[in-house]
Parts: sequence; C-alpha cells; structure tokens
Amino acid sequence: MSTTPSTTPPVAPAAATAAILPAPNGLTPLKPYLAANPRADRRSLLQQIGVQLAVFHAVDGVIHGDVKMTSVFVDERGVAHLPKSKTTVSITSLPRAPRSPEERLPMTTATDVYAFAWLVFHVYTDIDPQELAREPKMMRMIASGVKPNRPGPGTLPTQRGLSDTIWAMLLRCLEISPAARPPITEVLHAFDAPPPPIHPPPPPPYEEGTEHAQTTVTTSVSDVTSSRDTTAEPTPSPEQEHATSATVDRQRETGSLTPEVQDDVEM
Repeated sequence: MSTTPSTTPPVAPAAATAAILPAPNGLTPLKPYLAANPRADRRSLLQQIGVQLAVFHAVDGVIHGDVKMTSVFVDERGVAHLPKSKTTVSITSLPRAPRSPEERLPMTTATDVYAFAWLVFHVYTDIDPQELAREPKMMRMIASGVKPNRPGPGTLPTQRGLSDTIWAMLLRCLEISPAARPPITEVLHAFDAPPPPIHPPPPPPYEEGTEHAQTTVTTSVSDVTSSRDTTAEPTPSPEQEHATSATVDRQRETGSLTPEVQDDVEM
C-alpha cells in the first residue's frame, strides 16, 4: 500500500457490524451474482451503480450513506440496483448528531464517493474493505491516508477490466480530504464504455516479385491468351476457299507466285 500525507481522517469503510439489507423480490445480491457469473461485465455494473448515485445526489438531493457490496442487487436482466438505505439522508449544510459510534460525520456527497471507490475495489479484487476495517492496524493505516496498491498486469482484477483510468479515478476518490474527491458525475467518466474496435487498414499493395504479384501476372497473361483463342479468325466458307484456290492456280500458271508462297501451296 502507498502512503498519502494526511491531516484529517477520511470516512472509513462501512463498519462490519452494519446490517445487511434483505434482497428485494426478484433481485440477487451483488456478491452471489458475481460468484455465479464470473464473466459479468463489472465495469457496466459499477457504471449503473454510479449513475444511480448521481441521481441521488443531483436529482433526489440525498446522500445514500451506505454504498457497499451488500447494498447492491442485480435483476434478471443483469442490471444493478442501489436502493435507498436506512442511512439515506437529505443533503444539508446543517450538522446533526451521530446515530452510532461507528458513524463519522458530517456525511456529504463526498462520503458516498469515498465509499463507492471501496466498492469498486471490492468488485474487482474480491477484497472486502469491511474485512480490512476489522483489523485495528489496517484501520489506522486507512484513516491516515494509506491507499491500496494497483494490481499488476495479468492479475485477475486486470483481467476483469480494472483499467488504468478506473484505478486513477479510484485513488482520487480515496483522497483523505473530502474536498479533493471528484463528484460522482466526474467519476462516471472513468466507466464510459470502451470505444468500438477499429478495423485494421487494408494491407499495402504487394511489391513486384512477390508470390501474389507473380500469381496476378500469370492470371492476367492466361486471361489474355484465352481472349486471343476465343477471337480467332472465322473459318472460310466453301465459296471463299474456291475463289482462293482459283487465284492461286492462275498465279502458278503465270509464274507470279513467290518461292516462299509456292512452297507453302505445294506442302
């Protein structure tokens, strides 16, 4: 893990003792859904969760307050849902008393962004941040601004789609200062659908002397030869042959045939 300087403790991962919401009818909790569908598009699922979080902040004017794996459910179409929780509160500048010793205040939209980053980490790595929070030493490291290390190339998180863009955004969301964290609408840009594959350009023209060029030339010559054969002179009619024979006979009698032509006629 890498260390980040800190002066104020951030919002820690949700306490392990938090209640687990029952799955609504027809919905599957995210964790067993991913276990049953290891090839699921995790980027798309997280994007759907982020969109709902953005609606909470910008449209409903509320802070979810409990963004984590056990709060997310997936329907039969593979669409992720983030229902409101008991900790969901209206966005307000007025402070309020903590509801429990584990709750860190004030809760803001940056609180949800921080928790969303840990959800992203959990979805890609299978490492539960609530398990990390159970260890006092690890909890102190997180509270002091320590951030997780980037999984290397070829690891399972990378194979699942954890890109450099998503990881860089995750680290920004884990900033110790709430004011330094991006809004969820900006976070969503990291989860935009990847661009469609670019079709490769056509191969360059074959150079003269290659096998393909020789084949092309041979084919062209063959075509020309075939064209010559099909355009041969028509067979003369009997009347034309008789007229030609009579002309040759008269030239033979008068001695006007050249030696070469006479040899051809006598053959």
